[in-house]
Amino acid sequence: MARNYSKRESNYLEPNSYCPPEREINLLLLGPTGVGKTTFINAFANYIVNDTLEEAVKDEIQAIIPSSFSFTLPESFDEKLIHFGDKNEQETLGDKVESNTQLCRSFVFPIGERNLRMIDTPGVGDTRGFEQDKKNFQEILTYIAQYEHLNGVCIMLKPNEERLTIHFRFCVNELLRHLPVDAKENLIFIFTNARSTFFAPGNTKRLIEKMLNEHQTEHGVLVPFSRDNSFLFDSEPFRYLAIIKNGIKLDEEQKASYVKSWDHSVKEYCRLMAHVAALPLLGVSSTLSLNEAEQLIRKLPRPIAETAKLIEENIQLAQEHKKKVLINPENASEGIPQNNAFVVQLKHPRTVCVGEKCCRIIDIGDEKKVEYLHICHNECYLSGVVQEALYDPKLEECTAMNPEDGFCTVCDCHWLQHKHITYDYQTNRTHINSNARTRRSNRQDVSLSDIDRRISELRAEAAKIRDVYIKLARFLHKNSIVSINNDIVEYLQYFIREEQMKQNAGASNRELIAGLRQQLDEFTNNFELFKKAIDEPQESGELTDVLEPENIFDLVGTLYDLPINGRQIKEQVNGIKFSQEKSAAHREKSIRLPAKAAESKVMQELQTIVCRRQTIDLIDTLDQYSKVMQQEYLNSIN
Repeated sequence: MARNYSKRESNYLEPNSYCPPEREINLLLLGPTGVGKTTFINAFANYIVNDTLEEAVKDEIQAIIPSSFSFTLPESFDEKLIHFGDKNEQETLGDKVESNTQLCRSFVFPIGERNLRMIDTPGVGDTRGFEQDKKNFQEILTYIAQYEHLNGVCIMLKPNEERLTIHFRFCVNELLRHLPVDAKENLIFIFTNARSTFFAPGNTKRLIEKMLNEHQTEHGVLVPFSRDNSFLFDSEPFRYLAIIKNGIKLDEEQKASYVKSWDHSVKEYCRLMAHVAALPLLGVSSTLSLNEAEQLIRKLPRPIAETAKLIEENIQLAQEHKKKVLINPENASEGIPQNNAFVVQLKHPRTVCVGEKCCRIIDIGDEKKVEYLHICHNECYLSGVVQEALYDPKLEECTAMNPEDGFCTVCDCHWLQHKHITYDYQTNRTHINSNARTRRSNRQDVSLSDIDRRISELRAEAAKIRDVYIKLARFLHKNSIVSINNDIVEYLQYFIREEQMKQNAGASNRELIAGLRQQLDEFTNNFELFKKAIDEPQESGELTDVLEPENIFDLVGTLYDLPINGRQIKEQVNGIKFSQEKSAAHREKSIRLPAKAAESKVMQELQTIVCRRQTIDLIDTLDQYSKVMQQEYLNSIN
């Protein structure tokens, strides 16, 4: 059996790196803070290796995710901190206040030639407040967008809860809002710490039924909740294992109870996997259209702001050329000078300083450009940072920053003067309309009409971009969990500051600065009108014309189709998307299991389930093929 697994060393099993995405089993784990998602994954890693608790005690503990808990010694009543695994930036060991899991992270287990992926998520009900819960849920939606499908969405709860908090109900309702109606079949209810209720859901059952009934009344969707899609586990046997590995001895009576709990949990894992394998795949990209639309919009501020600046630069260049042609018509043959933009994708995300002290103005040809002197962290995979955003407070946690005062250890500037980037935006000078028509003619009006047409086209694109972005901002405010921000305004202010530095160094860019200020004013005024419409909706129809998620992609597509600037906007957005996917890969861990795991009860059951599912899929495929062939035959004889 073990020969079916990918191996680096003969005594280890590893996930199949060549497994097609559609054959992977993806489970999303959601639940309140402290429900035990992390322990659930750690426990599974041990159940899949050892059939019994007695075997596990003799074996090495599988500490997949670092964690800790307090244990009261039975004889002295002293508390001892039990910990296992090494702390990393994803976890906060022993933190009783905030969710231990700070960001989404996935763990991939080998199941024969297939992979099982468990996606751990930040807990709901974080004591940092409701805003943190909203950010956590946005993080979840963003993270799962990288996968093609989910096999199951696991709602995790403790039995005998007195009430379901508003935070948890928010999480469930937002999840259902982002999923299609038929996704209800993929919802799974998992109860942790169920030994205390003799492996029954207890009072929590009534609370869940009430919540789901309310959802049915409000939205007309009945989410199933029964024994078939409910599973009861106990994590105490794993805690017992951790206690033993920390050198604490417990009596035989206590051990006997944990042995029974271990056996029950092993059976429940087998039942859970059998249920998951029978479920239809829940396509992520097609079903989370609302989230996908939100994520697309959030990638746009830097590209839109840079394009706005480029348009103003090219308008100024065209106007200066027009003045030269008016003075001397022969200058028309040079063509209209314009800046072309191109994107250089960075190998790794980086943190750079954009403070005035850390940049200088240099001359390149007849242009003045800003050169930034310090790359403060060349490979910055900082968890949770918003890529391409200015003034992200997460940058304070970059390893380049001194945690005591927030100043950079590389350049001595404050973290607020840094930004996190995934690409370089560069421009080069070209000339348009320096064609045969212009060269053959000395008529000044031909060149002037070309210049005026170019300026008109640029201004039309600027207006189109502004109009599209305002519509996208309205959509984002109405539908997004995390409220709208003014990233594009901050970027325009940042570009104005750069141009003022160039002006101080002798650049003739007064018109460019004026154009950028006008763009800034127009965006700011639109946002203010929009916010007023939000505060006083009865007096304004501003909020009535808000797009649906499926319209967002078409609308952004109109930006990509702009004849002058569409290509580089698309390149920038695609570059940000690629970098985000690359960063997300740093939060996925492939689990190496001892080779003996191939013979465990859980693995054997999983293998059987997987093979059964493959057979069913093959039969369905052959059946569909047979029907197609029969239809083709009937068509041929008719």
